[in-house]
Amino acid sequence: AGVTADSAWAQSFVSAALRSGITENAPFIPDATITELLRALTTSTKKSPTTATKSSPKKRTPTQDSPMPMLNDAASANFYRILRALHVDLPDIPNTDTTSPSLSSGTTPAGDFLAETVELRGLLGEVLARGRSNYCRLLSVAISSLRAAIRARTVRLAARPRPTIEVTSKGSIKVNFILALWVNAPSIQVGMALGGGQQQSNSNNEGFGIPLKIEVSSEYTIDETGMIREHRILESRLNGVLTPGDVFSRWIKGLAGELEEEVDGSSANRAVPLAMGSLMDAIAWVRSMQDRK
Repeated sequence: AGVTADSAWAQSFVSAALRSGITENAPFIPDATITELLRALTTSTKKSPTTATKSSPKKRTPTQDSPMPMLNDAASANFYRILRALHVDLPDIPNTDTTSPSLSSGTTPAGDFLAETVELRGLLGEVLARGRSNYCRLLSVAISSLRAAIRARTVRLAARPRPTIEVTSKGSIKVNFILALWVNAPSIQVGMALGGGQQQSNSNNEGFGIPLKIEVSSEYTIDETGMIREHRILESRLNGVLTPGDVFSRWIKGLAGELEEEVDGSSANRAVPLAMGSLMDAIAWVRSMQDRK
């Protein structure tokens, strides 16, 4: 029982059996295996070739046919607008040109398309900000602080940001954002950040400074109405060094803590110190990682 054979071998076997007078209806066949094989083979040859080879088309689920979720016309239009907004807003993050139509002190990339329940999640999946107002407030203070530091010339752009934006197979939007800066740190911190024991004056670093390359990969998840319901940080690097999730979260939570203290509207006066403090923390961390190598 359970005998199988490839088609070429089966055809030759049947031909030989027929030539020797052994058929399915023979009165005596000594081998039960031969009997079973002949019965199976002669039965299959009686079937229509069309019936044997033709198979009905398999029904595929919507997920198999289109991994991206289906959106109605309004949601699809919003999806396009989100892509366009990110292309416009992200390069404008360090823009200090007050005549720019897209510049505002409280700008948030694709801020017009945030769901009321939007969440910002860190590298470990933890919630860093929940709700549209908290999300916008956190990003706005970070962007405003950076712009204030650039205006004060304590930070300079090494190159205009050029984000990479792509649509994933599951319908989310993946963004890779690179911000290259020169940081003109205070004299007492420059030597420490560069790893030297001596202090260096600001006058020696006005045209140069400490290089800081910030890379952040993130993903925007869009809901069925075409609004952003989640913004998740996937990876962050400082000068090419991968930052652990807990370190990144600590910086964000520290920034959120500063926000709680600025409810009196005096945040503009502390924008530059806030930006410089965050940048110097980043530089110090990069230096500590380099010392371990």
